[in-house]
Amino acid sequence: MKNFIKWHLRWTVRPIIKDLKYFRQLSFYLLTRKSISEKPLIRQYREGLPPSYERPVCLFCSYDKDSSVKESVYYYLNALKLAGFDIIFISTSETIGDTDLEKLSGYCIRIMCRENRGYDFYGWKTALEEYPQYKLHTALLLANDSVLGPLFDISDIVARLENCDADIIGMTNSFQFHPHLQSYFLYCKKNVILSDEFARFFQNVEVLELKIAIIRKYEVGFSRLLGRRFRVMALYDLRHLVARVGYHEKPVKWVNPFLFWKPLITEFKFPFLKKSLLTGKKVQDRGEIPKILARYTTYNLDI
Repeated sequence: MKNFIKWHLRWTVRPIIKDLKYFRQLSFYLLTRKSISEKPLIRQYREGLPPSYERPVCLFCSYDKDSSVKESVYYYLNALKLAGFDIIFISTSETIGDTDLEKLSGYCIRIMCRENRGYDFYGWKTALEEYPQYKLHTALLLANDSVLGPLFDISDIVARLENCDADIIGMTNSFQFHPHLQSYFLYCKKNVILSDEFARFFQNVEVLELKIAIIRKYEVGFSRLLGRRFRVMALYDLRHLVARVGYHEKPVKWVNPFLFWKPLITEFKFPFLKKSLLTGKKVQDRGEIPKILARYTTYNLDI
């Protein structure tokens, strides 16, 4: 009983402390940031393959500190193309080299490189502004290169997404701050991308550099705003995952789905692995990742 009371108190007090820290960080950020009125500049813009409006379009955000496009990113782009997506590639690297530009032109209908400000949500906003034809496509996918994969075949992913009852489908969800879909993969059906709510959300996206503010305002805000009208769903719902593995150490509100990366891959055939798992200090079983990938997936570890 005593342990339960301690556990309950801990997870009751923690969100209050988190909120206080957040408002302190946000206040400091807003007071000290320089006034930014200009849009992030688009440094490079190139047309690639001709678009097909009978296909969904994917807005794919990418960043590489060495200004190169890794083979793992090309692997993901190729899988998306084969699955039926037209792709718009949005980079925030310093530049895209001629070799990569030429190679990307074989995967993408548009390639753009913009200033590294505003994170992915501003990148998606930029692509929507520069390519208003997105409304002509059958659906829209917001994606980024924060994950490795696909670890399994996703050739049927468009049919699977379209057959869902929901209007907005993500891979995973989170209950931190407020129930929401995680933004590395967000599939929006035609009725969503034509809606006033969708247009209004991205019109209001600003350049923010405080990551926790972006999570709260935009990642959480996207599901909250559009969830008032549209049905929102995760293909791999966190509540089902927690129940399946019998996890009780934290309330579901504080659980990151990728804590369960191993059962996600071995039992659920989840197609992605967060790159942060390879570098995170708290990932105790990181050394197992290559072994699990080699044993259970078709992913090419050489890339």
